[in-house]
Amino acid sequence: MKRTLILFFALFCASVMAEPVSGLYNGRVLVADQTEQSRSKGVNQALEQVLIKLTGNSKIMQLPGIQKAVSNTDNFIASVGYTKLPAGSSEELADQPGFSLQVSFSTQAIDQLIRWAQLPILPAGRPKLLFWIVRDDAETGRQFITEQQFPYFIQSFQQIMQDRALPYQLPALDLEDQLSLSVNEAWSMREETIEVASQRYGADGWVLLRFFTTTSGQVRGSWTYKLGDQRGFDDVRGENPEVFVGQAVNELVDSISSKLTYVPQVDTSKLVVQINQVDSFADYQAVVAQLQGLKLVRSSHVSAVEADRLFVTVDIDGGVDLLISALQRGGRLVNQTSEMARFSGNLEFDWMVE
Repeated sequence: MKRTLILFFALFCASVMAEPVSGLYNGRVLVADQTEQSRSKGVNQALEQVLIKLTGNSKIMQLPGIQKAVSNTDNFIASVGYTKLPAGSSEELADQPGFSLQVSFSTQAIDQLIRWAQLPILPAGRPKLLFWIVRDDAETGRQFITEQQFPYFIQSFQQIMQDRALPYQLPALDLEDQLSLSVNEAWSMREETIEVASQRYGADGWVLLRFFTTTSGQVRGSWTYKLGDQRGFDDVRGENPEVFVGQAVNELVDSISSKLTYVPQVDTSKLVVQINQVDSFADYQAVVAQLQGLKLVRSSHVSAVEADRLFVTVDIDGGVDLLISALQRGGRLVNQTSEMARFSGNLEFDWMVE
């Protein structure tokens, strides 16, 4: 009965197309008014936001030919809307009332641009990062950053992470955190201690950002992160805290994204994915839903069902390793692919029941 039910469903879902994550093709910027000049400038900024979110590269507009390729923004717009900011809003522009300009861009047009320009794509299934942020002050000493003590810094940080569409979490900094990671251990970037302290949050990786202000007012700092087997480190300088947080967080996200992106190819690669232990109709639906959520999967087709084994042929834009990583990140697929099978384009996973 179980096998018959799955085969029945397969007849109606033979082809599954990947869907974009909500919001990746939408941009939002603040404008002073609804004039054509403000609209044109705002749309350009919104398009840059979208391309940064999709490619994981904050400097994407500086690549050769991109500015010219997007010079006519009307080719990419799906809809434009305004929302007036309330008086006294923290988002007001100077002393003007201001508006929020929301722009939705055509998924098809943007994807065609990305393929034509061979831009990298950051998959929609993105890792969640835990951020430990430490400040060293000449008067108060070293402290973990909290929104209560440093509201502007945290609000700026949160806005940048939202603009980059990368999931994140800030630690509770409660007694358990204090016992597992002291502020001096964090400042010293002791990876093993940070790793242990981060485990309670169940994030995919962690980041440690530290900084201090010099006597001249310049802000200096550095960041390090661990995401799976990937590690990164860099020093950052800014003229003031506002400049520093933008440079530090954007460079950090650029570094992480560069390890996760792929360049879409004109000719896609076909793979066969075998998924074991698909024991029910609900499991089947969950497997299909996970494949639908992967941006690098252009299409999928159920090719066979044998007992509790499901065989799906997929067209992908990125490499095999990226697909394996994306499938595992969902938390319910355990990779069982042998090295020989991997090179032949046959992947195997076990489905884990929740």
